[in-house]
Amino acid sequence: MLYVTLIHPKISVQIMLWRLRILCFYSVICTFTLAFFIIFCLPLTIIKVKYSTKYRLAKFFSEVFITSAEFICGLKYDVEGMDMLPRQASIAIGNHQSFWDNFIVQIIIPEHSWIIKRQLFKMPLFGWALKMAEPIAVDRTASLSVKQILREGQKKLEKGQWLIIFPESTRLLPGQTAKFKPSATKLAQISKVPIVLFVHNAGVFWPKGFWIKKPGTIKIKFLEVIYPEQAASYDVRGLTEHIEQLINNGKQVLHENEIT
Repeated sequence: MLYVTLIHPKISVQIMLWRLRILCFYSVICTFTLAFFIIFCLPLTIIKVKYSTKYRLAKFFSEVFITSAEFICGLKYDVEGMDMLPRQASIAIGNHQSFWDNFIVQIIIPEHSWIIKRQLFKMPLFGWALKMAEPIAVDRTASLSVKQILREGQKKLEKGQWLIIFPESTRLLPGQTAKFKPSATKLAQISKVPIVLFVHNAGVFWPKGFWIKKPGTIKIKFLEVIYPEQAASYDVRGLTEHIEQLINNGKQVLHENEIT
């Protein structure tokens, strides 16, 4: 009992200091987001600029976010397999575990657009800035959302933009799985573009929620590229299930390696 009494205050101090670091990180990001919105986003509502310009601004914002998370909270990252990325516009499919992975893809994937939930536009400042990046914003409850993804997705790909799709549709805990939505594979087959699969274990360090769990190195791994001729040998459901299995297996390996 004496040991527990003596050690408990130390643990409490460690937790308090860690949470202060997290609050410091959020303070920096909120301040930067406000300045970014005033300096860049507000003028862009008046001045028409090319998508490439907007994209560079979005990438700059993401770089500040990721660098701040690393410097303040110790969230480093390591990427494996970037050399396999095709030169042509492709559809990148990965798992979704954290708020963090929304920003890292901006850095490691070539110029792209996202398929996101329209509800994200309602977030103060961040949602308005996100709208400037011209993502494909869908209402998941609407029956026409798949048609919208196929229609607008083809236009993006024809312009040479990659697409980022999280087919789980929501952030999951490490080790948790969900049935994949088939819209990504259907779009890839119609557009005849490669599918790039990647996994990460960001949820081990920053799970869904406000508090970052712990510092460490987040692992990101590009698993495989499925080219159009390979995708053509599957029907939509079969290809979706194949991709679901590859990604679930890949993220499970990362999770188990982190535990061991």
